[in-house]
Amino acid sequence: MRDAAHTHAGNTVAMTDDVKPWVLVVEDEPRLREELVAMLREIAPDIGDVRPASSAEQALLLCRESMPAIAFLDIKLPGRYGIEFALLLPSETRIVFVTAYDEYAIQAFDRGAVDYMLKPITRERLQRSVDRLRQRQTHVAQDLRAILAAIPALQPKAYLRWLTASTGRRTQLIPVQDIVYLQSDNKYTRVVSHEGEHLIEESLKTLLQRLDPAVFVQIHRATVVNLGEVLLVERDETGGTLKLRTSKDVLRISTPYLRGFRGFLG
Repeated sequence: MRDAAHTHAGNTVAMTDDVKPWVLVVEDEPRLREELVAMLREIAPDIGDVRPASSAEQALLLCRESMPAIAFLDIKLPGRYGIEFALLLPSETRIVFVTAYDEYAIQAFDRGAVDYMLKPITRERLQRSVDRLRQRQTHVAQDLRAILAAIPALQPKAYLRWLTASTGRRTQLIPVQDIVYLQSDNKYTRVVSHEGEHLIEESLKTLLQRLDPAVFVQIHRATVVNLGEVLLVERDETGGTLKLRTSKDVLRISTPYLRGFRGFLG
């Protein structure tokens, strides 16, 4: 049996054979959360230890050492973060969305490899969901993205707050606020944060569309910087250089991006 993986900087999530399966319940309404947890513990004690969270951020803390085998997620979490959080979970996690959305939304869920429950949740409906979970082994991330695209009301209005970098069975959760800069690396993106460097399987162009433009600014065809990390800008005949507060790296600002960057400098 493999040894359990260690955690780094409080954000690494390890998936190992030694970790006992557990169930995550994320619901911001206290009464509904307590009822769902109590019913799960009563009717399905065999599916794992049930751990409740009131927000996506609190759920991420519970996921520090291992990912849940099953997750019951309220879609309309504060910040509309329910689906975004679901996309952080590995394919091994079986997901059930808890929703109060209408029939149009339900049709979209029926087409995906995920389950859903309408509020208020009854004991009978929860039992059916648990039975389905026992039969279904995985969900597919692409199905979650298809659901998100099919229902405009579910699309997150908030910008990205976390990125994930995966190596084997280990997933590193990177808070966006800790990112210093990002650089294109072919089809990948090199992410430099306060905790180190990471390579993620998403293009810089795609990431830039999901980051807050008031915080992250493109300074070169292949470079995006966190404005809060900028210490000094020195202009020259080809654009300029940028020095950072928390990194010794010096970044180039190319001429096409210099004019737009000046607007942030006042």
